[in-house]
Amino acid sequence: MKANEASAACLQSILDLYEGCSGQKINKEKSAVLFSKNTRGGGQREAIKQALQVHSEMINEKYLGLPVFVGRSKKEAFQYLKDKIWQRIQGWKEKLLSKARKEVLIKAVAQAIPTYAMACFDLTKGLCDEISTMISRY
Repeated sequence: MKANEASAACLQSILDLYEGCSGQKINKEKSAVLFSKNTRGGGQREAIKQALQVHSEMINEKYLGLPVFVGRSKKEAFQYLKDKIWQRIQGWKEKLLSKARKEVLIKAVAQAIPTYAMACFDLTKGLCDEISTMISRY
C-alpha cells in the first residue's frame, strides 16, 4: 500500500468491515505499523498512524518468536537462537548428569529450540554448524 492518508483510510475501512462481519475486534494496543525506508518524514508517518489508530511503529521486533526482518546477515538475525541454547546449556553444566541423561536433555530441549525457526527460514550452514558444535561440546 502507498504510504498516504487515503490508503490508510481505505485499509481502516477494510479492518472495520472485517470487525463487523467476523465479530472479532482488532486490538489497536497490540497492533503496529511498518514503514519502508522510502517513506518520507515523521509527519507523514504520524498521519498514517493516526488514520489507522495505531500507536507504535514496528522496529526490530519479533512476531511469533521469529524476527520480522532477517536482513543481509542471517547470522545476526538468528544470534538469539545460539544465545538461547547457550543459556540452557550453561544451566545444565552445573548439574551432574549421566551421559544418557545429557543425551535425552539435548534431544528434548537443545535440538528443539531452533526447530521452529528452521521450519520458517533457511538458516545458514555456518550457523547450524556453530549450534551443533556448541551442543556437541556439552
